Amino acid sequence: MSRVTSIQRHNSIPLNSRRRRTIALAGISLLAVIILLYITLGSVFPASVKISPADGSKEVPLDQQLKISTSWLRGSIKSVTVKETSLDPAGSSTGEKNIDGHLQDGVFLTSGGPMQLHSNCRYDVTVSAELTSLTFTGPHHNQVTDHFSFTTITTPAPIFSQNVQVVPMGQPITVDFNTPIKSFSYQLSPDIKSSSRIDSKNPTRAYIDLNTPYQQGEKFNLTITAATGKNGVQMPHSYTQKVSTTEPLKVEFVPGDGEAAVATGERPTLTFSEDIKNQDAVKDLVSIDPATPGSWAWVKPNRLEFKPDQDWTEGSKVTIKLKGGQDALRGVSGSFLREDVQSTFTVQPSKMIDVNLTEQRVRAYDNNQLVRTLICSSGSQATPSLTGTYTVYAKADKVNMSGPGYNAPNVPWVLMFNGDYTIHGNYWATRFGVPTSHGCVGLPVPDAHWLWDWTPIGTVVRIHY
Repeated sequence: MSRVTSIQRHNSIPLNSRRRRTIALAGISLLAVIILLYITLGSVFPASVKISPADGSKEVPLDQQLKISTSWLRGSIKSVTVKETSLDPAGSSTGEKNIDGHLQDGVFLTSGGPMQLHSNCRYDVTVSAELTSLTFTGPHHNQVTDHFSFTTITTPAPIFSQNVQVVPMGQPITVDFNTPIKSFSYQLSPDIKSSSRIDSKNPTRAYIDLNTPYQQGEKFNLTITAATGKNGVQMPHSYTQKVSTTEPLKVEFVPGDGEAAVATGERPTLTFSEDIKNQDAVKDLVSIDPATPGSWAWVKPNRLEFKPDQDWTEGSKVTIKLKGGQDALRGVSGSFLREDVQSTFTVQPSKMIDVNLTEQRVRAYDNNQLVRTLICSSGSQATPSLTGTYTVYAKADKVNMSGPGYNAPNVPWVLMFNGDYTIHGNYWATRFGVPTSHGCVGLPVPDAHWLWDWTPIGTVVRIHY
């Protein structure tokens, strides 16, 4: 009986003591949960610097205040610097300045009150702060420096980056604006018929269509007189740019038109003023007269070369013709030749005239074989003959010649090779074999007649001592 009583007393615990233990354990658990939640929230939502307008904001209204703080009340702002950069319509800097101020109740103030924002500006804000991180070992304080940037509302303006905008045939004038627009007006000077539209998919771009027959080489001024942005802001003043249609396509022939003494192995070339975009069309547009077997090839995007299958015939005349017009060759800008063009050259003859001033002799060669030797009278010491290599560019059976100290009408059988310098018949000379002329090479009239008949245009004339 006494044993049972002893057991009952051993298992008996006061009710209040158990309740206090339960409450203590619950308190410890709750504290652990709170600490864990505190640390978890500190990791999920770390302290940071908050700024309004937010970093990267665009089209910020000018009445918005610059506000800076730390999140979750975990930290303090140590310093703030603000730089204002003015932007041109293309977004490039036109000037910058630092703005002095300080934070008061989270608002950046200058000496005149809250900082005044300006349109078409970028603001770069640098903030130094001390932020508190929550860890199992307690709060940790970190020094941070953050950089933020935002831009204010944009005043509409066209972006005229080119000195002259060239408008190809069939294309409109393109006007890019620095912000989406909902309307604009313009003038073209001199006045031409046109219409305008805003790109529905890209409202920063507008088009002006020229509703007149296209003329190459036209120049006029485009003035954007007004524009309203989708942000409701009006363009403050007008902007003007020079506009032109494409300059006509030009071509240079080598050999040039009228050129003589062209080598028999010459490969004629046509060089255009700009690269050609429809090169394959040339086969139907270029021709050679007389028809000559060979092939045309583009050696550069703007240079066409003809390679004859055989050398050119000595002394022959060759004409290269090229069709022009809107349906002919087109430059990359849309330019075209206004009209058909052609060029004629003369292939070097097999003949050559050699004038030896020392010997006072004129020798005629054909295929390097001496045909005839003629006595001459060249320029005197006071008015010497030219030396060098030339070609006969013209012939005349009679020419009136005059100059300081002489007047000779009806000079016969004249071969012109360099301006007024010629080989001709000399009917007034009393003797030949000595230099007595005013610079020309004079021959006895019968000899001059023979040489004139024998010499084709383009014949090489070599004069030397």
